[in-house]
Amino acid sequence: MNYLIYGAGHFGECFHRILVQQNTPVSGWIDQRLANQMKFDLPIFDEQTADRNMNVIIAVTPLVNSNREQIKERLIELGYKNVLGFFEAVQKFPGVFSQYAQLEHLWMRKNHDEMLDNTSIQWLRARLEDNKSKNILDKLCAFRGSLSIDDYPEPDKKVEYYPDDIPFNFQSPIRFIDCGAYTGDTVEAFVELHKKNIISIEHIASFEPDTINFKVLTNTQRELKKQNPEISFQAFPSGVWKCVDLLNFNQGQTSSSNIIQGEVINDSSVSVIDLDSTCQAMDINYIKMDIEGAELAALEGARNLIQTQQPALAICVYHKPKDLWELPQFIDKLQPNYNMYLRVHEHLGLSTVLYCIPKGSH
Repeated sequence: MNYLIYGAGHFGECFHRILVQQNTPVSGWIDQRLANQMKFDLPIFDEQTADRNMNVIIAVTPLVNSNREQIKERLIELGYKNVLGFFEAVQKFPGVFSQYAQLEHLWMRKNHDEMLDNTSIQWLRARLEDNKSKNILDKLCAFRGSLSIDDYPEPDKKVEYYPDDIPFNFQSPIRFIDCGAYTGDTVEAFVELHKKNIISIEHIASFEPDTINFKVLTNTQRELKKQNPEISFQAFPSGVWKCVDLLNFNQGQTSSSNIIQGEVINDSSVSVIDLDSTCQAMDINYIKMDIEGAELAALEGARNLIQTQQPALAICVYHKPKDLWELPQFIDKLQPNYNMYLRVHEHLGLSTVLYCIPKGSH
């Protein structure tokens, strides 16, 4: 039976190449944004007009749309007979991983050696606090070496940045810095935990340089403030860096907008700040960073905060291959008095987060 590929982006292209190599018929694409166009001489449909009787592969990465299960449910409700969810699709066509690695996207590289450093990995494994973290690290490294479905690190489906198996043990209300706030998704999740009395939040300061995302973020915070007047909210239209500066910015990439070093071009520049000079007086006790590869620079700019206030940290370590070991090593040099944990919250090793929890109460 013929296939339709849901998602006409890079990952969809990888599935297309695998299907063609295996002589599996592909009849077209489903993509709401690109409907009525052509790609690889195949028509692009929207959800309403595609043939419900064809097999559908959901080829949407977490960075493009984190609600892939909702997509599957919606397609089934619309009458599609056979829909392969993301994980089902990669299980059926595991060669897609090697195809995707050719794009060298985020941590993936064509050369497997660039994705691993055995000496540093051994250091990190010894530094991690619990067996779950060590097992996750082993799985991540095995997958980087093989790109095999047998070594695939499945996501844990826990609340990102506040999983219930990390011993945060906050002794006072949370004063939170959200670096890479996007549209406020983390803020919303945290406020929901606050409403359920799982955590207590006093203050949230959000940094988001993408102007489109920032507008949504401020609307999100405005609504949350109405419902939760006891929490104070701030939003800054800035990136987070090692110093105050003006840098190039790749804007309009939804959750993947990122800072680019080089000569500043006026129509794509963005202001960046360092946390030491901006947040020193806030008495912060939790910092999250998901800033598309700028984490190391941002940690440099939070050097004094980390050394003196020792906030809990949730740092994404998947944007570059070396982030997995270089960011923990850098943090350890700044402040060795942390317990370190590793968790994977999304498919493809995305949303791999290093949690640094101060030893003792904080």
